[in-house]
Amino acid sequence: MMSLLLSFVLYALAFMLTAKMVPGIEVRSFRSAVGFAIIFAVLDGLLFKLLAFLTLPLVIASLGLFLLVIRAWLFMLTDKFIDGVKIEGFVSALVGSLMTAILNSGITWLVHKLF
Repeated sequence: MMSLLLSFVLYALAFMLTAKMVPGIEVRSFRSAVGFAIIFAVLDGLLFKLLAFLTLPLVIASLGLFLLVIRAWLFMLTDKFIDGVKIEGFVSALVGSLMTAILNSGITWLVHKLF
């Protein structure tokens, strides 16, 4: 349970850092970022594999790059559920989802190395 909470907080931290670097993404508070992390995890867990399966021909034709489009769409969809988060467009969502994933991986790696 503690590990799950830590992963939400780390993802929220990565999302806050992303919002500072990517134009078109605004986060009002850390609480909004944590809410975003939780809702994104739920949507990602429920929809990502289904959407990847339904769009399998596009995923194969694009050599997997269409999976980035699916993640960006889920990123934009999550924005609709959280009041304190605003994502301006698809490009911001695409860059934001990539940046958040990279930052989250780095932060998680660092935390596991230190603790």
